[in-house]
Amino acid sequence: MNIVVHWSLHDYSEGSNSPIQDWYVSDLSDAGKFAFDALLKNTAKTENHLEWSGFKYPKGDLRKQRIWQLAFGADGRQYRLLGIFGSSFRKQAVLLIGCYHKGTIYTPPNALETAIKRAKALREGRAGTSERKIKFDR
Repeated sequence: MNIVVHWSLHDYSEGSNSPIQDWYVSDLSDAGKFAFDALLKNTAKTENHLEWSGFKYPKGDLRKQRIWQLAFGADGRQYRLLGIFGSSFRKQAVLLIGCYHKGTIYTPPNALETAIKRAKALREGRAGTSERKIKFDR
């Protein structure tokens, strides 16, 4: 089986600290991890980002900062990944933060502000990324 991968997916990182991986390990249930992995697997294989499952540009400050979101559900919760497109090379997506969303409430409560700060840190070269290994065997 030959899998065509169009996108390289990366986690925001501060030194050796990967907040996305920490969130994945400590905040997601097994069902949440499965949904997250499936979302990223399909995202990496979908050429046009406008066709990504759960993709949209939020309104307000996030849109001004060119931050987008991917949505997925698990355990009766609505999760969001906030990210930006990388500048290192074409077809690179960087995950800034993972959060839970209900109505207008985000958990953690500072998720939107954190995404904006992280996007700015990346653009100014004060933070980096680490490539996320996608699990295509599931």
